[in-house]
Amino acid sequence: MKHLKWLVLLIGMVSLPFVGKNNAAAEKNKFAAKKIEEFRKRYAPQTIKEISDSICWSLGVPHELVREIGDNESNWRCIRSLSGGTDYGDLQVIDETFDYWYKRLNLKGGKTRKNYLLVGIHYLKYQHNRYGSWEKARYAYARGFWKNPSNWTDLEHKFMSKIDWSKYDS
Repeated sequence: MKHLKWLVLLIGMVSLPFVGKNNAAAEKNKFAAKKIEEFRKRYAPQTIKEISDSICWSLGVPHELVREIGDNESNWRCIRSLSGGTDYGDLQVIDETFDYWYKRLNLKGGKTRKNYLLVGIHYLKYQHNRYGSWEKARYAYARGFWKNPSNWTDLEHKFMSKIDWSKYDS
């Protein structure tokens, strides 16, 4: 909100009528257009990964970890599970988890791509708060709870080994 008055001012400058060959007005319009573009890039994420990063930064979740999860879960495609489950979205959130967190977070708009990201990232943070490590949080994110690696399936070893945990847990 604190940047809104700057955006309004910049839009006003761009919308000034350009008359004849008034170089000063043309320069103001170029300057204002440049500032609007800088503002948009800084405060209005455009790609789904930028939106995800923004959510992560606001919640204190490592955005690189969420990017790795998105790469592993769906390759950043907002899709329904290919294995026949109820997982959906870039981070493959199951329906039950989505419904619970959607209500808990008081989200609006239904099952949108952004809402699936919000739910997935909040759920990952919840698991981190619960288990105290990002590795355990990632495992619990996928399986609902943490279990000792000696009891993991081959699939669990596979998706967990794709991440360098030393980047996230000290």
